[in-house]
Amino acid sequence: MNSFSIAKTIGSIYCVGRNYADHAKELKNPVPKEPIIFTKSPACFVPFEGKIFLPLNLGRCDYETEIAIQLGTDLYQGDLDRVLQAISSVGIALDLTLRDQQNELRAKKYPWDLAKSFVNACPLSKFRKVDRVTELEELEIRLEINGEVRQKGSTKQMLFSIQDLLCFISQHIPLRSGDIILTGTPPNVGPLNNNDYLVAFLNGEAIAEAEIIRKLEID
Repeated sequence: MNSFSIAKTIGSIYCVGRNYADHAKELKNPVPKEPIIFTKSPACFVPFEGKIFLPLNLGRCDYETEIAIQLGTDLYQGDLDRVLQAISSVGIALDLTLRDQQNELRAKKYPWDLAKSFVNACPLSKFRKVDRVTELEELEIRLEINGEVRQKGSTKQMLFSIQDLLCFISQHIPLRSGDIILTGTPPNVGPLNNNDYLVAFLNGEAIAEAEIIRKLEID
């Protein structure tokens, strides 16, 4: 793969729930038979670098480390070949989640939007081009917090492959160049604390790092 660079444009952000069986089980959720799709607002994007400011007054905020795919062309009702041609680059995202709020919303059978699209809820690393189709089957991610491994996973552990996810989403939603797809998180999600230092790895290479700052007011 090529060197990493900042994504020039970011469109819609689509996310996949419970794409690792062990993550579904740790949250006491059933393992899905088809992809669970939800969205995050592009307004909650923040670069995965430097300091990331998160609200202190909204309860527990969990990290969920995910492989992120960006599209380079539009895609609607794509077959496997068109899906592979549409994929432009790969990086790492954090699908930050207000867990207390999510549990309350779920109990009321409400959508999760308020728990998923708060300020700075989607840190994104730099991306790099995908040169070979086989790379999508060989991706591994790892998150370290304060020097301790907290999460690790690979595309081989996914219930639904990256290609299958894009085929599924594009059957229902017209995808556009610049859209980001978060492909699900491996197990061992947990809360972020003030001054936690995060380092995210893709295939063993550290590609993003940041310090978490939790505060009451965020500019």
